[in-house]
Amino acid sequence: MKARHCSGLLFLFVLFQPFYSNGWGVGHRIITEAALEVQPVELQKRWRALHRNEFLGKEETISWYVSNHFSKHPDYVDGPSRNEEDLEERVRAAGFLYAEKNGTFLPPITYAGPDRLEWEGPRPKTYHYFTFQTEEVNREFAHKGSKWYFEKISAAFREGNDVIAAEYFGSFAHAIQDRVSPYHVWDGYTPQREAFESTLSDHGLQRKEKSFREKPQSSSLFWFVGGKGMSAELKGYSPKILGDTAEEASREFVDRLFASRQFAEEIYTRRDGFVAAHLEDEWEAKGSSEKTDRYLSQVAEENARLTADVLYTAFLLATP
Repeated sequence: MKARHCSGLLFLFVLFQPFYSNGWGVGHRIITEAALEVQPVELQKRWRALHRNEFLGKEETISWYVSNHFSKHPDYVDGPSRNEEDLEERVRAAGFLYAEKNGTFLPPITYAGPDRLEWEGPRPKTYHYFTFQTEEVNREFAHKGSKWYFEKISAAFREGNDVIAAEYFGSFAHAIQDRVSPYHVWDGYTPQREAFESTLSDHGLQRKEKSFREKPQSSSLFWFVGGKGMSAELKGYSPKILGDTAEEASREFVDRLFASRQFAEEIYTRRDGFVAAHLEDEWEAKGSSEKTDRYLSQVAEENARLTADVLYTAFLLATP
């Protein structure tokens, strides 16, 4: 059984790897680092404490782990595995994600872990992609999940469990940042994406060989941007509190999250800006020029402010 399971995982990795590598990539690290740099001195001091994760086998600061590992938790839970060496870490990471089924909280099930073998039917939906068909449902999902994260992070801070707070925050931050990636900005807005791609069909955006899994009805590879050269500069920015309670913060957060997504869509559909720049890239291979990265940086910086505000708010909620 174990050998067959491992073989199946390898097959799934080959089959689905493009889907799980089309987001920000290093962008999660870039955005998260920017958000951490503007936090209160007290929080920065606390997160300079060293931590060792057994899976990585590295002793680094909590801040390093937030940017380089904890912010990858949703991909660990929802993504395929090359082998069985990381399955234990994937299952462990699942404990820091919000998930629900039929609108009710339900602990997440990993896509590749052994817990998946014991689960029947569709997995609970993790707080990762906002792919419901209506904005109303996506907003409610964003609200319930964000309230859960605010409560979990602030509770961990109050109890002095900084690493636990960091893992919850990293998982939350990933979803915030994916919402504005060139690919996931269209989650829940498929008709709008297809309509926009149709206006650029002369450039190959809906050709079979230039579409995800070579299916024209799928997303164009135009949105699979690497963005290794983008940046997020928040120097001088003072984080803002989103609310005095988890409920208040969650309501404000949802408005900010959808505004962030709207801002990103406006950048990505500007024909004399991002579109013109990226059409000159080798976009079929996730190419991203310096000019394209400047537009990505605008989105990253705007989203980093929201990421910073979320952490700042959760930290203050832990203070009586």
